[in-house]
Amino acid sequence: MTTNQKKQASLLIMIHLALMALMMIGTMGAMIHFIIDSINANAAGFSNQANAFMMLVILAMLIVGILYLVKGYTKQAAVYYKLFLILNVAVCVLTIFIDLCFYQVNIWMIIISVLNVCKTILLLLMAFGKDLGEKKTWTIFYMLLTADGIKLILAIINMVSIGFDFSFAGYVTALISDGTIGLAARGKYENKKMRGRT
Repeated sequence: MTTNQKKQASLLIMIHLALMALMMIGTMGAMIHFIIDSINANAAGFSNQANAFMMLVILAMLIVGILYLVKGYTKQAAVYYKLFLILNVAVCVLTIFIDLCFYQVNIWMIIISVLNVCKTILLLLMAFGKDLGEKKTWTIFYMLLTADGIKLILAIINMVSIGFDFSFAGYVTALISDGTIGLAARGKYENKKMRGRT
């Protein structure tokens, strides 16, 4: 890796960390909002509690992702990456539960839930699969990115069709978490190539 490439990689990581920090602030705001709403004794109380809990998991995922990127792509930091993937799985499972239990279920929500199931399987494969190799890792990354992109488009279509103002924070966070996975893959295999040359 040339000096110029290292500078570009560092700049990309800094931009990504800034986006993650902004999402942390937004997630904390959403969590506080749901907690306040859940205090009201009404039918939506449990829905707000479930959403508040999901915001907490997303917040934990973002923090762990930031710690991993800051510590670098080392074996010591690998535990943070695995925890990041596991928390990502938890977010997918919670999203499926909340979408199907508390929102109007239609064809778009079902497709989004199916995509979340597929994403869960891929994330578990990345977290616990041994010796995936560079080619398979990048293939899974692009599949995750595609799934989250489709989910965002379907969420917009669903919002227009039923006239409900969805929060897109979760969908944007999913795309940012995909970026973290992409940076992790890039750093991991570039480090391996560098060690192979020495």
